Amino acid sequence: PILIEGQDDYIKTKERFNIIKEFFKKNNIEYKEIISVNGSILSKIINLIYLLDYTTIYKAVLDEIDPSPVKSIDFIKSKL
Repeated sequence: PILIEGQDDYIKTKERFNIIKEFFKKNNIEYKEIISVNGSILSKIINLIYLLDYTTIYKAVLDEIDPSPVKSIDFIKSKL
């Protein structure tokens, strides 16, 4: 699992993330945390989109998979 958090998340949200992390630790579930940048909600969303997009490309390259063909996007384009 990947937990996507913000430094200025609502206190109840932070509490929930702590409960989830506790569950993962007790059950020996490996997880990663991504902390969004500070700023407006729009800058956070754009930053996370780019970060996760590049992460999936990098993962595909590591797995020796060509990341460029995207069947769902190709399907939509063919219908337009």
